[in-house]
Amino acid sequence: MKFKIISYLIIILLCVGTLSAQQVIQVSDNFYQTREIKKIAKLSKESKINIQAAAGLTGSIKIETTEEDVATIIYVKQAKHKSKSKAIDFIDIISVEFELTHNGLRIDLRAPNPAPWSGSNYSGSVEVLLTIPEFCNLEFDAQAFDIDAEGPFDSFVLPASYGRIYVENVVKSLELTVSNRKVTARNLSGDVYISTSHAALQVDKVHSPHSKIELENDGGDIKVVDVVGELEIRNSYGRIDVRKFHPMGNYNHIRSTNGPITIEVSEFSTTKLIVTNSYEDIEILMPEDISATLSLAVEEGSKIEVTDFSTKPDFIQKNRLTLIAGDGVAKVNSSIRGHGNIYLRGFTKGE
Repeated sequence: MKFKIISYLIIILLCVGTLSAQQVIQVSDNFYQTREIKKIAKLSKESKINIQAAAGLTGSIKIETTEEDVATIIYVKQAKHKSKSKAIDFIDIISVEFELTHNGLRIDLRAPNPAPWSGSNYSGSVEVLLTIPEFCNLEFDAQAFDIDAEGPFDSFVLPASYGRIYVENVVKSLELTVSNRKVTARNLSGDVYISTSHAALQVDKVHSPHSKIELENDGGDIKVVDVVGELEIRNSYGRIDVRKFHPMGNYNHIRSTNGPITIEVSEFSTTKLIVTNSYEDIEILMPEDISATLSLAVEEGSKIEVTDFSTKPDFIQKNRLTLIAGDGVAKVNSSIRGHGNIYLRGFTKGE
């Protein structure tokens, strides 16, 4: 009887091992993955979602929202190795924990540290599709993951990443700090801070009339379209292109070095707009009926051109020019250090 029981246990263990192995499929040469795994939990709106990933783990996280009070995670574990058995070993040591907390949800994407694939051409990764209630607050510690997220979210905080980031529809607060990867953000309001380097930064449709919008890049272009609020941009060695800009608040500052600046102001409700550059041109397009004092300065060998504005001169020198438009209430200051030209152009609204 004892021999039979042991025999049955051996058979059962073999069957479990076979079943586990059958859940891993070969997608292509040297690349394997599990079937989709799904978990569901009850969750209310405005919950806090904390997503953490092991340092040696890569992958992608896609986030969607629902009107229902439920959170759903669907994920696939993946591994790259020339040996299927090694790939399965990699997959087995990757885990995804989906845990309710007192104020929301915690997701842990786990792997050993250091991971067995570290320093090699092999890899372990996870693809995640997360659906959560609307207006949740998201916070990430997932530096190596690409993130594609479409709200509405109340807040979205990613303090450090070297993954590609796309985020849309954040209502109250957005904070992104990314290294060497493209960032795209759309349909934002509230406080906005985005930083990246050596890659494109694109921001569309920001309505933050009572909040600060801060954008930083180093070695990549910044493109902004349709923004309302107090804007501060810092860049170097990349183009700044701002279109349909409605500056508000007390202080808007756009600065660059070694990269051209183009700004199209559609409305003007700020106290001060400052545009500075070094060794590259500045072009500013503004409504011709603006009421502001325009102070422009360049260095020797550069020029200032002002066209299509009804202004009266207040101060004129070879490389400095101050003009009064309308009542001269607000201040627009623009200057360039080193070689670079300033082009200030007026236009009629509706053109």
